[in-house]
Amino acid sequence: MLTLFSSRKTIRQSNLLWGMTDVHSHLLPGVDDGVPNEVEALRILKYLQEIGVSRLYLTPHIMGDLEKNTSENLKERFDAFARICPDWIELRLAGEYMLDSCFEKQRKTGLLVMNGRHVLVETSYMSAPPDFLNMLYDLSLDGYTPILAHPERYLYMADEDYRVLKDRGYKFQLNLMSLHGIYGRRAAQVSHCLLKNGYYDYVGSDLHWLGVYEDTVEHLLLTRTEQQQLKALLENNHSLW
Repeated sequence: MLTLFSSRKTIRQSNLLWGMTDVHSHLLPGVDDGVPNEVEALRILKYLQEIGVSRLYLTPHIMGDLEKNTSENLKERFDAFARICPDWIELRLAGEYMLDSCFEKQRKTGLLVMNGRHVLVETSYMSAPPDFLNMLYDLSLDGYTPILAHPERYLYMADEDYRVLKDRGYKFQLNLMSLHGIYGRRAAQVSHCLLKNGYYDYVGSDLHWLGVYEDTVEHLLLTRTEQQQLKALLENNHSLW
């Protein structure tokens, strides 16, 4: 029993995030439902330094409901924020795109991507867009690789949906906080199941505010197997830089 217990460690204890490339965060101040201002963003960066994160994609929400979040405007906001950030952190700008009625226009005018052609996308939590698979397929035809953010959180998805998406070559990004139950029991159960069965390709914080993320890092207990599975995903993250 003691051996079994000692094999479980928190994220902090396991040093999993040391050298991490975080591929999903909402730290660009004042542009969406994430960090509201520069003071808070810099406070969060200080914590990220403590736990070992070294590279960070800022991925603000881009959707029809946020008309000001054009690529041009976000690049200006990113450049201004990057100038006040400490030198130890490497920052890049990408986007988290809602697959809504405005996405086709955004696709034609140019997307904020990771490592050239990887696009972080999401849908409504309640239902997929009617042409969900076609939208992903069109992205692939354009040479992009779709990465579906936090698939464990979509209430409409069942086992067969996950299999279909993976069979078509689309990538899955785990929200680290899902494993800790931050988004509810269902998302926690699904995230553990998808992780166990090797569905995920990448892992991100999806960090909007510090409190719940800090709670996850300091208190989520991971088995030795889960630690190894997350370590593999974190290695994959580096390929997106």
